[in-house]
Amino acid sequence: MVIIKDSNFLELAPKIRKTLLHSDFIAIDFEFLGLDSSAISLHDTAEARYRILRENVVKYRPCQLGLSFFKQTDNLGYKADSYSIPLLQRFGDVDTKVSFSSLRFLLNNKFDLNQVITDGVEFCRRAEIRKFEIALRKGTATSYISKDIQLQIELLKVMLHEKCYRVELEKITNSTIEPMQDPNLKVAHNKPVSLKVPSGFSSVEICMVIHELTNAFPQFVFKFNSQNSTLNVAMLPEKMTETENKNQTRLRCSESFEGISAILEAAMMMRKVIVGHNSLLDAMYLYHYFFAPLPQNYNAFKRQFHGLFPKIIDTKLIAQSLRIELPGVGDSLEKLGDYFGTEKSNKTVPPELRGYIGPWMNPLDDDSENVYHNAGFDSYITGEVFLKLAHTYINRKNNLKNESLEFTRILQYLEAPIQNRLPFQLMDMGCCYLTGEDSKGCRPDVITIVRRDLLPIGEEEYKIQEKVLSSLMATYQFDIEWSKDRKKLLLATNTPGSYAFLCEKFSRNESLSPLDELEAGKKWTFEQRQTSWRSYKDVNLGVVDFIKRRWSRQQVARIEAALGR
Repeated sequence: MVIIKDSNFLELAPKIRKTLLHSDFIAIDFEFLGLDSSAISLHDTAEARYRILRENVVKYRPCQLGLSFFKQTDNLGYKADSYSIPLLQRFGDVDTKVSFSSLRFLLNNKFDLNQVITDGVEFCRRAEIRKFEIALRKGTATSYISKDIQLQIELLKVMLHEKCYRVELEKITNSTIEPMQDPNLKVAHNKPVSLKVPSGFSSVEICMVIHELTNAFPQFVFKFNSQNSTLNVAMLPEKMTETENKNQTRLRCSESFEGISAILEAAMMMRKVIVGHNSLLDAMYLYHYFFAPLPQNYNAFKRQFHGLFPKIIDTKLIAQSLRIELPGVGDSLEKLGDYFGTEKSNKTVPPELRGYIGPWMNPLDDDSENVYHNAGFDSYITGEVFLKLAHTYINRKNNLKNESLEFTRILQYLEAPIQNRLPFQLMDMGCCYLTGEDSKGCRPDVITIVRRDLLPIGEEEYKIQEKVLSSLMATYQFDIEWSKDRKKLLLATNTPGSYAFLCEKFSRNESLSPLDELEAGKKWTFEQRQTSWRSYKDVNLGVVDFIKRRWSRQQVARIEAALGR
């Protein structure tokens, strides 16, 4: 894995573009400075959940990006290059908040916060780079840098005059405020000029210093040394014009200001396949900080994100659809990565994909950064897990003999059931479907609790029930809401067992009752609740069709009987 930093980004950018050009897909992962989960509820609608996630994205900025580029080889195996990129935006509106619990979690997983602050790579939106380029053309771009650096530029102009000589001696005058700019100013070829500069400049600031000096003295070529402590000055080569010299420095300023956003913009233009794990939040971060502010409306986000990246695949959804084929493995990235690193997984993975997917264009460097929750390593594991899950999924679905497939065929198999679907956490939805209507989920229905005398439920009684249930359900996910008419308690949970437990508890309550039991005039047992825990919902969309295979005929019969069919 290669760590891309502000100090080496411009040097590595051409190589990254070459890797991007020849890659088959890109796996991504973000780390960010906070995540508020307290506002998330099992009662959330898609629109409400989107608003909550949007607020989180705006509030907490990204601090690390992982990019892994995968290329299929001639033998249908794969090679990969992975990059870990600390992120720091130094210009524009850069206010952010930090969640200390999230920061502690990152630090416990060897996250280098100092690297982000001192050497984070620039990034920006499309509108921001356009504004900066206009300022460059108008000559007002120095407003982006500090007054100290502006003064340093003027000082360098004076120092350059002191160290150079003229073709024809002329009297130096101090009649102007600005340092004198003389087109006849030259340096001796056998006596190169070096100017000392303060340390700590970012790449954009370095490029701005060179750009401003080049505009003042286009007959010179300016270059910082490797430590960025000295500015070397040489005469412009004969093969280059002064206009070309100015244009070149301006383009380099734009490239440094745009930073890693330029790579993601290129990926968008090439319509590269994007792979993520549990990636709805990653998709929102990608859109908001590298392209444009997130729309207020959920459906607008789906439409606009799909317009940028028409092919995105989430490995969590593939893993959820393979619970029968991979029992006990789970759907977290860490568990999937560990499983596919064992020999046990070989029986479901083609020989060409077994074991470690080796490096592509970059040699394998120090692996000290190869830990979970490092965005670069997580992106690599996401890509590797995707390939192995996809082959397991396709081979089982189509009765193939564990064979490795061409990447274009993989996309064809995954297009209808998996592609452009991103999981929603703790919601009664199958997924966020970017190109159509979201599919239904497979969670138990909301339990409606009413008073047996059908009178409104008072505030004191509501608070008592909330406190009691919070204690009882400490180890289970559940949320309680009070209906607008104050006559109902709405209980949401995510497992048949907890659903049956809550129904039975209120079934035995003297003053409160599940509404369905009160209306039917009869009670259901705990076992009946476990097997008939939901009304009919469409399970034919998305990746929830595995439920139909999971149920036995007896279970289906009990469900239909309970529903009165």
